[in-house]
Amino acid sequence: MCGQPTRVSELDPNFKFKVAAHEGAQDITACFCCGTCTAGCPFHEVYADEHDPRKITRMVNLGMTRRAISSPYIWYCSECWLCEQRCPQNVKFSIMWDVLKNMAVEAGYPLPVSVNEDICSGCGICVTVCPYEAIELRMQDQSRVAHLDFTLCRGCGACAAACPSEAISMNLFEHQHIVSQIEAIQR
Repeated sequence: MCGQPTRVSELDPNFKFKVAAHEGAQDITACFCCGTCTAGCPFHEVYADEHDPRKITRMVNLGMTRRAISSPYIWYCSECWLCEQRCPQNVKFSIMWDVLKNMAVEAGYPLPVSVNEDICSGCGICVTVCPYEAIELRMQDQSRVAHLDFTLCRGCGACAAACPSEAISMNLFEHQHIVSQIEAIQR
C-alpha cells in the first residue's frame, strides 16, 4: 500500500459516503483507527504491513479511492469476523470489504481468481464448492467450461483448491502464502 505519495487532487471527499451508502456500511465513518480490528485479524499476522483493516478503513475515510480499491489486500479477508466482534464502534468490516471488492471489479481491477478455459475439463467441482455461487458452467465450443461471475467472487480460493485440472488460479496467493494463512488462523 506504500509507494507513491497521494496527492490532494486525487482524494475524493465523498468516497466514504459512497461506501457508507451501502446497507450495513454506514458505520465506516465512525472508525477512529483504534487498531482493535487489526489486533484480532489472523491475516494481519501473516501480512502485517499490507493487510490491515484499520489502514484500509482510513483510506476509505480519507477519500483514497484508487489506493483502496486497487489494493490486493481487500481480497484477503477470511470472513472470520473477529474485527467486527471486537470493534468498539461497531464497524462492519466484512460489508466494507464487499463494497470495495465490487467497486474494484466495476473499475476494472484484476480479481484474485482466474479461469484458464483452455484446460478446464468442465467437471463442475468448482461450482459445487464455491460458497458464493460465483461459478457456473457454460457451453463454449461444444464443451462445458467454468465461468466466473466477478461480482459474486470473493477470492476465497475454494474453487482453485478443488480444481483437478488446475484450470483455476489464485493470482494473488502463492502456496506459501496459503500455508502461512492457515498456520496463523490455527494459532
